Amino acid sequence: MKLRMKTLWRVPVYCILSGVVSYYLTVYVGGFFFRSEDSIDPLRSAVFSGVLFLLILLAGGLWFFRSMTKAEIAVSAGIASAIFLVICLAQLYLPGFPITLSFRLAIIQNWISTIASLFHKLTNRFTLSVILSNFTPLLYIPFGRKPKRHRRKRPEIKFQ
Repeated sequence: MKLRMKTLWRVPVYCILSGVVSYYLTVYVGGFFFRSEDSIDPLRSAVFSGVLFLLILLAGGLWFFRSMTKAEIAVSAGIASAIFLVICLAQLYLPGFPITLSFRLAIIQNWISTIASLFHKLTNRFTLSVILSNFTPLLYIPFGRKPKRHRRKRPEIKFQ
């Protein structure tokens, strides 16, 4: 398995930037979509978050990572998942974890929060749902291309 080391930064950076973009889109644009009169419509909010999540997933998989092999995406997504998991475990289990830092880190975790919410609705277990959602970057693996296979050179047959 040959990996291009210069591609390993792509998934973590894309995931962090996706979190920031989805956070600001939700805050500044989402309110126009899912706010009704003086309350928030939960169905519209879920649809908005789901569509935003799918757009981020498809944009990354079909456009940003299209030149990467499945193996490269797997390693890069593993790095991104490890970053998200360390942040999550620190927020959950470190006593006295600064709440202001937690709010700032929530911005980069925003796009995976849709999956956490979905898991929570399915399992009704908060900690499990939040931990499992950190592996969301692994969803990019199927979008990778297969590595090019080198064909063996056939021996030449010379006729006299």
